[in-house]
Amino acid sequence: MRVTAEVAVPVGDVDLGATLAGLAWLAGDPTLRCVPGRFERATVTPEGTAAVEVAWRDGAAEARVRAHGPGADRLLDGAPGLLGLEDDVTGFDPADPPLRDLWRRHRRERIPRTGTVWHDVAWLVVQQRVTRQDAAAQWRRLVTGLGAPVPGLPSVTAPPTPDRVARLDPAGLHRWGIERRRGEALIGAARACLRLHAQDDADPATVLAVLGGVRGIGPWTTASLATCTWGDADAVPPGDAGLPARVAWTLAREERADDARMLELLEPHRPHRQRVVRLALHAPPPPRRAPRGRRHDIRPR
Repeated sequence: MRVTAEVAVPVGDVDLGATLAGLAWLAGDPTLRCVPGRFERATVTPEGTAAVEVAWRDGAAEARVRAHGPGADRLLDGAPGLLGLEDDVTGFDPADPPLRDLWRRHRRERIPRTGTVWHDVAWLVVQQRVTRQDAAAQWRRLVTGLGAPVPGLPSVTAPPTPDRVARLDPAGLHRWGIERRRGEALIGAARACLRLHAQDDADPATVLAVLGGVRGIGPWTTASLATCTWGDADAVPPGDAGLPARVAWTLAREERADDARMLELLEPHRPHRQRVVRLALHAPPPPRRAPRGRRHDIRPR
C-alpha cells in the first residue's frame, strides 16, 4: 500500500473552487483548507487517517490530486467523486426565473462526494441544533483536542477516529462545548460505524439505516449525510430552521414556509431537489423576521 500517491484528473468545465467550497461550511475547520486553486482535507478511512490535496489552475484541463497516509489509494480512487465529476446534471434545465438565472450563473458548480462516512456524520452531529458559529467552534476544539495530524500534510488535522470517540463518556465532551444529547449521538454514531464491517464501502441505504437508528440522529442528519458522503442530488434535509423560507423566497417569493411547503415547491425538480436547495442558498435571503438564535457555551469554567 502506497503512503503517498499522485494522479492527474481531467476536470472538464467543472468549477472546482465553487464545488469544493461547499465542504468548507464551518469557518476554521481544522480538517480542511480551501483557497483559490488549492484544496486540502484530512480524514479517517478504514485503513487509517489520510489526507488529500487538490491543486488546479482556472481554465486548465486537469487537476493534480495527491494523497497521503494509509488511506491514500482510497482517497485517490474517490477523487473524481470528491471533485464533483460524477455529479450528473442531465435533465436539469430550469425554465423560470430566478432559478433559471441562478443556474446560468452557477452551472459549473457540482455536488461533491466525500465517501467518508464517519468524518461526515461526526461533522453533522456537531452542527445539530446550534448556530453555525457555535458548531464551528466546537468542531474546531474537538478536532484539535482529539484528532491527529497526517504525515505529509501538516496543514490539516484528521478528526478523531470512531474507535477513540466510541470510548468517550458524553460528559467528557462538555469540555469541547458539546452537551450530553449531541455527545450521546456522536458516541452512538462512532459505535455504529465500528459495527459496519467496511464503513466507507457499505451500501448507502444500509449505512443510513444503521446510523438513522442511533438515538439523536434523525432525518436532517441522514439526508445531509446522503448528500455529503454520496453526492445525493435529490436529498432534502427536513427540520432546518432557515431552509424552508430560503427555498420559498427563491422559488415563490414567499417570506415564510414550513417543511411541507418547501417540499411542495421542490417536488417538480426531482431528482435535483438538493441542487435547487443549493441554488437557493446562492440567492438573497428573505427579509429577516425572527430574532437570531441564542448562543450557549456549556464548557466548564
